[in-house]
Amino acid sequence: MLTLICWLIFIVVAIPLGIFVIECICSVFYKAPIVHEEQFHTNSSVILIPAHNEEQVIRNTLNTIIPQLADSDRVLVIADNCSDSTADIVRELGCDVTERFHETDRGKGFALSHGLEVLTPNPPDVVIIVDADCQVQPGAIARIKAATLQFQKPVQARYLLQSPEGAGIKTKVSEFAVFIKNKIRTKGLSVLGAPIPLLGSGMGFLWRDVTSVSLASGEIVEDMKLGIELADQGQGSLYDDGAVVLSELPVTEAALAKQRERWEHGHMGMIQKFALPLIKNSLARTNPKLLLFGLDLAVPPLSLLLMFAVGVFLFFAFMQIFIDLHGLLSAVAWLVFAVISSVFIVWLLAAQHILKPSELIHIPLYVLSKLGVYKGFVEKKQTTWNRTDRH
Repeated sequence: MLTLICWLIFIVVAIPLGIFVIECICSVFYKAPIVHEEQFHTNSSVILIPAHNEEQVIRNTLNTIIPQLADSDRVLVIADNCSDSTADIVRELGCDVTERFHETDRGKGFALSHGLEVLTPNPPDVVIIVDADCQVQPGAIARIKAATLQFQKPVQARYLLQSPEGAGIKTKVSEFAVFIKNKIRTKGLSVLGAPIPLLGSGMGFLWRDVTSVSLASGEIVEDMKLGIELADQGQGSLYDDGAVVLSELPVTEAALAKQRERWEHGHMGMIQKFALPLIKNSLARTNPKLLLFGLDLAVPPLSLLLMFAVGVFLFFAFMQIFIDLHGLLSAVAWLVFAVISSVFIVWLLAAQHILKPSELIHIPLYVLSKLGVYKGFVEKKQTTWNRTDRH
C-alpha cells in the first residue's frame, strides 16, 4: 500500500515537471506564423483598453498605438471607476472613451464586458485587448488583426514584462520567470500543436469569440479564465511571437510582491477549478490538443513546482527507511535536474540580457522567498482584483 501511494505521488509531481521540460525543449523549434497583413488592411478593429486611474501611463500607451491605426481601426478606453484625469487624457489624444462607475463590480473583467456592450450596436471584425500600461511595438496592431482574421481564432502576441531602470535583483529574477512562462513555454506548447494560454495583453479576438463567453467577473486572472473557456469550446488561442507588447514590472518591491501574489494565487485558483475538468473533457472527447492544454494549465508556478519536487524527494528519502524507493528517488532527482538544466539553458540561449551570470545565484533565494505567497494561498487566498501600483 505504501509503495502504491508513493507511486501516485510520483506521478502527480512527474507530469508537471515533465511538461515543463518538454515545453522548454520544443520552444527551440518554434517558428512564427506567416501572416498576410495586406489582405486584411480594410477590416475593422477596436483596440479595447481597460483603465483604472491610469493617468500616469495611458498617454504613453496610446502614443504607441495611435501611429499604427489604419482608417478602419479605432481605440476605445474604458475609464473604469476612475477618480483621476484618465478619461480627459484619452479625449485629448482624440480617442474614444467610455466611463463606467460601479460600487461593487470592479476589475478588468467588468470593464471589458462594459466595453463590449458599448461596441455591440456596431461591432468590429476584431477586438484587440491591451492593458493601459503597455508599449505596443510597431506593427503589432496590424499583425494581431490580420492573424486573428487569417487563422479565425484568438491570437496572443508576445507579451513580456521588463525591469525598470535601476531595478533590484528580485525584479530581474521575476522578469526572467515571466520570460520563461510567457515566451519559452508558450512557444513550446505551440510547437506541440496545442492551444496556448492567454496572457492578459496583446490579445486579438473575432467578435463572435470574445462575445461567446462572459467577461463580467471579478476573477483576478480573467485573461487565463477566458483562454480556458475558449479552448474548452474548441477556439483555443494561437501564439504569434512576431507581434510584441511590452510592459514594465512595478518599481517598488512591495508592489512587485503584491502583483506576484495576485498572479500566483489566481494561477493556482485556476488549476483548482479547471485543470482536472479540462483533462477529463479532453480524454472523453479524445482530444490530445486539449489534453496538452490542460496539462500545461496543471503546471504550477515554477517556484512552487520546484519546492514540491524537493519536498517529494525528501519524503521518499524518509520512506526509504520502511520500503525500497531507490528507483523513485532517482527518478525524482533526475526530473529536478532536468528542470534546473532547462532553466539554465533557457538563460544561456535567450535570457542573458535579463540576468548576469553572477546574478543566477539569486534564483534559489527568489524561490525560497515565495514561501510566504504560497502560505498565503493556503491560509487566505486572494480573490479580489487589485490594481498594481504604478508609482
